[in-house]
Amino acid sequence: MAGERENITVLLVENVPQLIKHLQKTLGLIETIELVNTSMSAQEAMEAVRDLKPEVALVEYNLADMNGIALTEALRKDYPETQVVLISQDNYTDIVLQAVRAGACDFITHEVSIKELSDVLKRAAALAQQDRLKAQSGSIGDVFNQQQFQNKGANGRIISVYSPKGGVGTTTIAANLALAIMDMDSEARVVLVDGSMQYGDLHLFFNELGQLSILDLVPRIYDLDIQLVESVMLLNRATGMYILPAPPRPEFAEKITGDAFSRILEFMRRHYDYIIVNTDSFVSDPVLAALDASEAVVLVTAQQINAIRNTRLFLDLWDAFGMMRDRLVLVINRYDAESPISVEKVGERLKNSVAVTLPDNPEVTQRSDALGQPLLRVSKNSALAQAITSLAENVRKRCIAVERSDQPRMRLFNVA
Repeated sequence: MAGERENITVLLVENVPQLIKHLQKTLGLIETIELVNTSMSAQEAMEAVRDLKPEVALVEYNLADMNGIALTEALRKDYPETQVVLISQDNYTDIVLQAVRAGACDFITHEVSIKELSDVLKRAAALAQQDRLKAQSGSIGDVFNQQQFQNKGANGRIISVYSPKGGVGTTTIAANLALAIMDMDSEARVVLVDGSMQYGDLHLFFNELGQLSILDLVPRIYDLDIQLVESVMLLNRATGMYILPAPPRPEFAEKITGDAFSRILEFMRRHYDYIIVNTDSFVSDPVLAALDASEAVVLVTAQQINAIRNTRLFLDLWDAFGMMRDRLVLVINRYDAESPISVEKVGERLKNSVAVTLPDNPEVTQRSDALGQPLLRVSKNSALAQAITSLAENVRKRCIAVERSDQPRMRLFNVA
């Protein structure tokens, strides 16, 4: 929203006097927070939310009259325009998962720092504002779409970067592939999506830190609009790249189902020219959703026996799903011309020709990591950067060929 926003309205739900005093003091140190009330029971909290309509409810896990998880569920059901942040003495994984499943947008411990609490409440308030805008204006997203994207159809190209072997550089390839496509087509709207749901760090390749993530789209998965999506994404101003970060904690990954991820990608297809997806190495529903939606899949392997074995197993699975191999762009990363495992041997073993080799250049990649900038920006004339540019050209041609093909395309997820 334009201009300065009003203070974030917060309801504190806590029943231990010492903790009430501590949390009230901490909240009082955050200039943008307005503590509207403190409730000491679940019943009081329900009444306070009904009457005061705070943007955020800070809910204690161990309440006397109702478990904090149950209260979270009740609040999210009856008052969906108030976001819930659960508080607990411990951050055990099972408690965090319960909180997420109940509808909490975040989780903190009693020892939360002022900075962390401020960031959590800002994220929660942003979600609450989006909910309220939707409730007030209904079709705000549709209006925005008509104004900004009236010429867009469902023509965007989704490109996934995948490897069945971890640690072979898929994230580096995804980040730089997106930049190479931008360099080739300055008019293209390009988005990077971090589909590594548990430990995604794609944003760090651009030296970016954000408050929101793909997780914040899930509550509105059936009602997405471009204003919401772009408010969640990071915009790296140095490159003009939009980045949709992965969830901030590994426990939250399970909230991104295959169906949800497929819906997000298909929505993006209608509004962007290229959507580059970085994926996990294991085959999960979100990974399958990304591969399923893609016009082209950059399949990354290495000159290692275990990497080739895993790639062969993946290709068997790909074939079993009835997927056409013409969508695959097989890449050998960290290629060594002196390796006894030659390009020809890799292609023969996988029964799939190698499209591109990316040379091993640790000096360039280490410099890129140290500067927090993609290698296409710090070493644009290197052999590796040039090879990635060739990969981008190959991928674009593959997308065009797939689009022109009259062969029926098998889809695993139907979200139309």
